[in-house]
Amino acid sequence: MCTIGAFFNNEHTISFKQCDLIKPTLFYAPEILDGINGIRYTKFGREGNTGSWCGINNFGVSFSAADSYLKKSVTPTVKCDIPTKAVFDAYIKIIAEHENAKSAAVSMCEFYKVFTEADIVLISDAKETYYIEAFNGEVICVKHSYNEHTNDNHFVCTNHFRYIHGAVDYNDNRSTYLRLERAMQLAGGENPNVFQLLSDKYYGDSVLSICRNHDITPIGEEPYFTQATAVFATNGETVNCAYLINGNPQTLPFVYIQDVFGGHIVTEHLNEVDIEKITEFKRLLIHSS
Repeated sequence: MCTIGAFFNNEHTISFKQCDLIKPTLFYAPEILDGINGIRYTKFGREGNTGSWCGINNFGVSFSAADSYLKKSVTPTVKCDIPTKAVFDAYIKIIAEHENAKSAAVSMCEFYKVFTEADIVLISDAKETYYIEAFNGEVICVKHSYNEHTNDNHFVCTNHFRYIHGAVDYNDNRSTYLRLERAMQLAGGENPNVFQLLSDKYYGDSVLSICRNHDITPIGEEPYFTQATAVFATNGETVNCAYLINGNPQTLPFVYIQDVFGGHIVTEHLNEVDIEKITEFKRLLIHSS
């Protein structure tokens, strides 16, 4: 179970993923790999999986995905003829083969016509964000972009559908609803800060917080805990990244990479000055070295 989202204005987008799992899992440092037609991308790998749990390329196309939990009574009526792990290969194609979010979203929608298991993915570039839900052959794709007349220039989600029927009931998985409510509250605040959102423990050291800990696992919930986090910022020309692996934002500092596909300046312990570079939305300090 994860918390994913994006903040956007007319010049840049910040996207993020908080990765929560039950089993302690070894996460690997990101790799920069070659895609097609001059595309380069970051692969965020982990133990037991050949794909990537999030990523971004040199055109600023990023993705973050989340499992979608269904009602206990819901069963698929369309058979999925490809293995579950195929979705991770499709995620890689988002950042290895596409120069804009729209192209990647169209490709994923086609993939979900064949891969009919429940899934959620968020695809962004510097100008647009596409939220996709898919299950049982039904695919919903919604575009979000900057609107100067509103304060709703963000999108966050957790582990339940908003559009497709069959989402897990609140009483069967309070965590996904409580985390979404809290994330929306923080994202819609006067001065939103993605790092404050990702480190939030409003519900304490429990599986109900955005920064999750299984010290408190209420009856009916599963013992998920946060094991890795990634934040991407792009203006379409330059990409900055902050990430941590094998821990959570309350216990580990972020590694900050300025100009990922250019100067690649690495700061091992992200400080407040660096945080301002990728969280101050009115004047995002993305620049090449």
